[in-house]
Amino acid sequence: MSTETSETAARPAPPATGRGGAERQYLPEIEGLRGAAIIVIAVYHIWFNRVSGGVDVFLLLSGFFITGSLVRAVESGRGIGPARYAARIVRRIFPPALVVAAATVAMAAIWLPRATWNQQLGDILASAFYVGNWRLAETSVDYLSSNNGASVVQHYWSLGIQAQFYLLWPILIALCAWIGARTGGGLRRALAPALLAVFAGSFAFALWEVEANQAYAYFDTRARLWQFAAGGLLFLALPYLRLGRRTAAALSWLAVAALAACGMLLDSTQFPGLAALWPVTAAAAVIAVATARPGAGAGRLLTTRPLQRLGELSYALYLWHWPVLICYLAATGRDTASLLGGLGVIAGSLALAAATRWAVELRLKASGLGQRTVRGGLALGAAALALVLAATGALAGYIAYERDRLDPAGADPAAYPGAAALAEGLEAAPADFIPSTLDAADDRDPELSDECNQSMEGYELVRCDFLGAEPVDGDVEEGAAQATVVMYGGSKIWHWLPAMRAVAERNDWHLITFIKNACIIATEQPNRDEERYRSCAAWNDDAVDAIAQIAPDLVFTYGSRVGYDAVESFPDYSERYEQLLASGAEVAVIRDTPSPRFDMPTCVDLEGPGSEACTVDRDDYYPDEDAFAELSVPEGVHKIDLTDYICAPAACEPVVGNVLVYRDDAHLTNTYAATLAPYLEAELLPVLDRSAE
Repeated sequence: MSTETSETAARPAPPATGRGGAERQYLPEIEGLRGAAIIVIAVYHIWFNRVSGGVDVFLLLSGFFITGSLVRAVESGRGIGPARYAARIVRRIFPPALVVAAATVAMAAIWLPRATWNQQLGDILASAFYVGNWRLAETSVDYLSSNNGASVVQHYWSLGIQAQFYLLWPILIALCAWIGARTGGGLRRALAPALLAVFAGSFAFALWEVEANQAYAYFDTRARLWQFAAGGLLFLALPYLRLGRRTAAALSWLAVAALAACGMLLDSTQFPGLAALWPVTAAAAVIAVATARPGAGAGRLLTTRPLQRLGELSYALYLWHWPVLICYLAATGRDTASLLGGLGVIAGSLALAAATRWAVELRLKASGLGQRTVRGGLALGAAALALVLAATGALAGYIAYERDRLDPAGADPAAYPGAAALAEGLEAAPADFIPSTLDAADDRDPELSDECNQSMEGYELVRCDFLGAEPVDGDVEEGAAQATVVMYGGSKIWHWLPAMRAVAERNDWHLITFIKNACIIATEQPNRDEERYRSCAAWNDDAVDAIAQIAPDLVFTYGSRVGYDAVESFPDYSERYEQLLASGAEVAVIRDTPSPRFDMPTCVDLEGPGSEACTVDRDDYYPDEDAFAELSVPEGVHKIDLTDYICAPAACEPVVGNVLVYRDDAHLTNTYAATLAPYLEAELLPVLDRSAE
């Protein structure tokens, strides 16, 4: 999933303001609203893989209830009591969420591919510390992590946002209480403009960030605060609200219908901006009717026993439905659930939710354990967190054991020939392939990271230098190297770095890299309206200027492109080649490597290293094998084709010479790229010899 991510139904505390400002201890319509929201969330996730708007309902409810609870605490004279408040939140939120998080560790180990385990552990730990939303925000825009599968705790992102809201809101209320006391206007008179300011500022920020970077905005607390503020403003406005019975009835039915239709009609790429106003407004209307005209209109539906029961289970049900769905999809190999499979996911989730509510929410509370004192409440939360840490630690220990057992650094080269198996016809003895799928995604040099490459939308020219194979800071003295070689291009030039470093070490080269993710080197970019292409164009110009100043002996860059259609194409690089040649360098251009466009380590986990499902016909990538050889390039540009060392004549297999070829859906593993060094060296040395003539 990209922006169509999971949502959580964290259940806020129940008190609310009743009709005409009188306090009612319980609003059955809101319990039914929770039930309705969890239905649409589950249905849209399980069968349609779409955002439902349910999370927006629960964020509004959290703002409504927490604002009301804190305001009443201040107005009663009790004060907020930060420690007491924190213990109450911890008792309510932590045990169910962290028990389920601990269970997801076991679920991931049993049902999910080993290739995803490291990602899942990182996600579970971030979620346990309630910062999962920020981790997802970063990985959602990280090109190097774009191949990550759905996280088993992806739905915990909104728990993180709510926890951050729980920290911020008492500070806001306390500040407004102080201002109200100093001015004599009271808390509510000071709080209303403060909430309006939060609403306006956060909503404006959300609108901007949705346009600039929607994937990040979806998980950004700053772009979500307006939804909590809307709930707080609703709490303050309810005493002044008057609705006629017919108006209330029509409004409530319209609101419920709007909530049900949200997922069908709204474009998920506009969340949490304009599109999020729809479910927030619908939920606010339901609450307004419930307080002004209890039982009117859709209130009769919302107070039925099934919706009430679902409302009671909503928190636990939401915690369970997503990991159950992810494990079902992994076990069946499906992208979306079948009708019967989805019903099974719901049935299993309901059973687990009912058990969790009985054991963790009800029986634990009835036992008094951690319920009576602030210290006890915080200790209860710490114990729940320790459970998650123990579970993640156990799986991390097993991963460490497997990592040591299959460490490529200690592998016998004779048993793991890699590319030599194709180049020299070597028959590798049966052995566990390396790198393990546990580590394949991270099988890259430390320099193959943000340290030495620019992001898809970044502009700065990032330069890294290597003397031989070793990275160096600062200038390299003249005469310290036999030749200066520049690697220039995108990530599929970048994945040759292990081979290039080995060649540089053997030949005493000064190696320089200019790499930008997903950036082609053509002088004309496909779409200047998108930031990634505008930044790519500017970055290319700066890179060419820098290369001209360096005046290297050789530039190593693209010769063709195998893109998302997994078929080789030949963008017009001729003008860029001429610019590079003007620097005085020879230019070596390499035929692009195949791009399977499915996650190879995951496929190998699920199907096995010799599976046909993970093997792709070479003709699918290169329908015209002679096209690269026949490609016309300017004089001084030298074509290199190492495809025969990656693919057999008929097929490209996932494991060659006991080495896993791909770390994701397009890029070579560090281990396999290193085995290509002798063959790359044989192509580059004649080019450099020509440069020296």
